[in-house]
Amino acid sequence: MLHVSRIFHRFDSGHSDSMDPDTYRIESLRRKDGEGQKENMKFSQGHSKDWEYVRVEGLSILPGFCCPHYDKTQSNGKLRMDDFAEMIKNSPIELGICIDHCAALQVDGDSFKVFSIPGETGSVPDDENEGVPGVWLKWIDEDGLVKSKVCPSRGKLSDLLQCVDEPEECWSDSRLVEARNQNPIFR
Repeated sequence: MLHVSRIFHRFDSGHSDSMDPDTYRIESLRRKDGEGQKENMKFSQGHSKDWEYVRVEGLSILPGFCCPHYDKTQSNGKLRMDDFAEMIKNSPIELGICIDHCAALQVDGDSFKVFSIPGETGSVPDDENEGVPGVWLKWIDEDGLVKSKVCPSRGKLSDLLQCVDEPEECWSDSRLVEARNQNPIFR
């Protein structure tokens, strides 16, 4: 059974905060008990940091371009869902799989389930409150527009991924080299 939540490495590629200095492994290890990590997922007006999301290559166990923490704004002040919408336009034949911060996609053979933490908010509209955590599917239509739908709560993985055309090669983000050069763990 494969649990895919905030780990996008199992997909062809992922939307990453690799250029955020607050997420560098060495910096994270210096914090006690994850101190500061919740603040990193929030944005305070006037306190944004200057970094950009990058696209990273995954292991290609599952096809698609995955965005974790889809409903969150990080320390750069940019909502991930907005940045992802722009980034997916560079790879119009890929399916985008966008997983909210408090949601998970579980894959077991050819079946999948979407899980979410009860009582948490997310980007999926709900009649009872402002939204619940979930998973979105995104793609580019023939006119170059970003289209989306909420991922069903369960089903066959082959049905979910049927609209994915295998790219001959995923596009490479030139900023990834810069991100690795800035991160002390790679020095």
